[in-house]
Amino acid sequence: ELRKKGAWDEARQSVTKTVCPYCGVGCPVELHVQDEKIVKVTSPKEDATTHGNLCVKGRFGFEFVQLRRAKP
Repeated sequence: ELRKKGAWDEARQSVTKTVCPYCGVGCPVELHVQDEKIVKVTSPKEDATTHGNLCVKGRFGFEFVQLRRAKP
């Protein structure tokens, strides 16, 4: 969506390192966040397990994190 709007700005994105929640392998992931939304998920290229690659769940399965509770 940000790219379509022309609002994609890597300079404004923060990166948080964490572990993929989908399976027991424990692949490291980096969450790229812009405007309080996860906009991209990557893995470090130097990681011995992933070599910078993620499975489809690890790469695209972060939508559930975006869900927010309705404000009271």
